[in-house]
Amino acid sequence: MRLPVRHDLYSDSNSTLNKVNSHRCGKGKSLVRICASMARGAIRRAGLRDMVLLVRHRRGMWKDIARFSKADLDAADRAYRHWARTQMKSNRFAGFIVDVDGKPVASGCVWMMQVQPRPNWKGTEAAYLLSMFTEPAHRGRGHGAQIVREAIRYAKGRGIHVMLLHASPFGEPIYQRLGFERTTEMRLFLDRKTRRRRTPASRKTPRPLGEGALRESTQAFKYVLDL
Repeated sequence: MRLPVRHDLYSDSNSTLNKVNSHRCGKGKSLVRICASMARGAIRRAGLRDMVLLVRHRRGMWKDIARFSKADLDAADRAYRHWARTQMKSNRFAGFIVDVDGKPVASGCVWMMQVQPRPNWKGTEAAYLLSMFTEPAHRGRGHGAQIVREAIRYAKGRGIHVMLLHASPFGEPIYQRLGFERTTEMRLFLDRKTRRRRTPASRKTPRPLGEGALRESTQAFKYVLDL
C-alpha cells in the first residue's frame, strides 16, 4: 500500500514532527516511521459493540483449522456470543482488535480462568488466549504477534502469572517466537456421540477427515508471565 506523501509534515524545519525526531533521525526517517506505524495498524480494546466482529473472526478461525458444518458453526456462534458477552460484562474476558486504515483486520481475546492450586504455580487464575484471527489479505504483517503482546501486558496488569493457549499449526511458530513453551494435555469426550474414532498410533497413512475433525490437532502451550 503506497501512502500519499504529506510534504507539509516535514517541509518546515520548525514543525512539531521534526522537533520531536530531529535529535535521533533525519526528516525522511521520521516519515518512514509514520508510514510503518500505519502499516502495522493500531490496536485497541474491544467493547460489547464489537461482539459481532469477534464472533465473525472466531468463526473464521474455526473454518481455517477445522471442517464443521454450517449448522454446527451457527450453533457455536450463538453459544460463544452469549458466553463472551457475559464474561466481558463480568470483567473476566477482554478482546483486542487491530485496525488498519480505520478498518478491523485482526482480533484475539483473553479469558481469566480459574485453575487448581499446584506446586510452583502462583494463584488460582490463568489467562487463556483464544479466538486469534487475521483477515487473509492482512496476514504475515505481525498483527497476531501485536495482539499476543497486548494480551500479555493486560494479563500482567491483572496480576496473572501464566498464559495458556491451544495453537493451530498456523499459529504455533508465532507463539514459540514470543516465548510460549509446549505442554502435554489429553482429553476425553464423555458423551459417546461426541467421541471421535481413535486412530492407532502405528498407522502410517492418516485417515480421511470427517465433519468436525481438525486438520491437525492443536498443541497446548503456556507462557509464564514475569511480573
